[in-house]
Amino acid sequence: MARPCKCAITGEKGTTDTFVKINGKYYKSQEIYDANQMKKAKRKELIDYVCREFLRYGNGQPFPTSLPKKLNELSFYDDDVILETFKRCASDIHYQMEHKQFSAEYNKIAYMFAIIKSSIADVNAEFQRKKKQENITKSTEIECGDLSSIGTKTRGKDISSFLNDDEF
Repeated sequence: MARPCKCAITGEKGTTDTFVKINGKYYKSQEIYDANQMKKAKRKELIDYVCREFLRYGNGQPFPTSLPKKLNELSFYDDDVILETFKRCASDIHYQMEHKQFSAEYNKIAYMFAIIKSSIADVNAEFQRKKKQENITKSTEIECGDLSSIGTKTRGKDISSFLNDDEF
């Protein structure tokens, strides 16, 4: 007998026979669970990149709590867009980190995000153009399943039955 349950990600209600149980929690489908895990991996990659590249943190060193808060301010943008913006602005951020004196770690992070906020809209627009171009390319692809029927339509009357073999 199926019991009622709730999806751990979306909060939707359903029954145990239709939902998927992974690690003791119920999810609406395997795809939702996989998408959530992918999103978590992207966020972790972004935080690791910022901590290692700009803040010079080592392995196992806990990152500052202000970093996820600043990332949440940019929650409108996808993590891929934010990461690409950090990579494009890396030289500017490195220059500022070397030539400016910051009194606290929070000030470094705030300054980095001020640089990022100034150029993230351009990177996002480029990502949107690429995504739109990919969608157009996918929608205009032609299925090439059976090409043998091309050119077999006859127009008009077929007079080949009246011709001799040597007249072909």
